[in-house]
Amino acid sequence: MRNTGELKKYKFYLKFKGGNNLIFETNTDIRTAERNKVDGGIFVETENSYTINLAQLEKLNVKILHENT
Repeated sequence: MRNTGELKKYKFYLKFKGGNNLIFETNTDIRTAERNKVDGGIFVETENSYTINLAQLEKLNVKILHENT
């Protein structure tokens, strides 16, 4: 069982152009996080060191694991 301090707020299911998939849990809402534009890419970085190029996403689904209380 996970420690309460380790619970994440969101679970993201990402499908990239080209067919790769990524599933991960994070406290960063990549739908609204600060974007950084670099060489034609639009990037979002999560607190657990994922860097996502939003320009390469084909599909994004999110499950909210728990709300802020």
